[in-house]
Amino acid sequence: MEWQTIPITIMFLLFISCKNETKSLDIDLHKDNKWTMGVKEQTGVQTFVDNYLNTINDTLLNGKITKNYTRNMNGIPVATNKIELNAKMNLYAIGFPNYTIDKTYTEICGNRAFIQWEFSGTNTGLFAEVTATGKKVHITGFSQLYFNKEGELYQEDIFFNELDFLQQLGYSLSPPNLK
Repeated sequence: MEWQTIPITIMFLLFISCKNETKSLDIDLHKDNKWTMGVKEQTGVQTFVDNYLNTINDTLLNGKITKNYTRNMNGIPVATNKIELNAKMNLYAIGFPNYTIDKTYTEICGNRAFIQWEFSGTNTGLFAEVTATGKKVHITGFSQLYFNKEGELYQEDIFFNELDFLQQLGYSLSPPNLK
């Protein structure tokens, strides 16, 4: 249960730092029309998660991310532009056709958004060239999104327990061969 204290600690630190932080950029992610896309009472972050991550609709990203956008997963760069981002998200859409990403907590501080989320789905399709396992997965994670002065997303850092994800799919670790 030690791994559960990490998200709580991160959220506590964010709460403290956000209370004392002044906005470094002149943008309001809660009201930025570039992100609301005509949907009243939804923040840009909500629109990004609800409409893009749950539908893989790349047209929603037109004018919403920078050309030098970067997505890092657990510290590893996995996408450096919109095309690579769509390819990465399509891996999950194909492997987990019924997947959903739900936000459990969102905090916006200046030009950054912090999101705690839950991913759920059943692996019924090919996932990164691996045959479907038919197993259900439910993982929690944390994302930090960075926006420029125009309100465009330029970096996304995602953290989750990849071992837990793979174990839920039925994979296991074997001890190293020490011979």
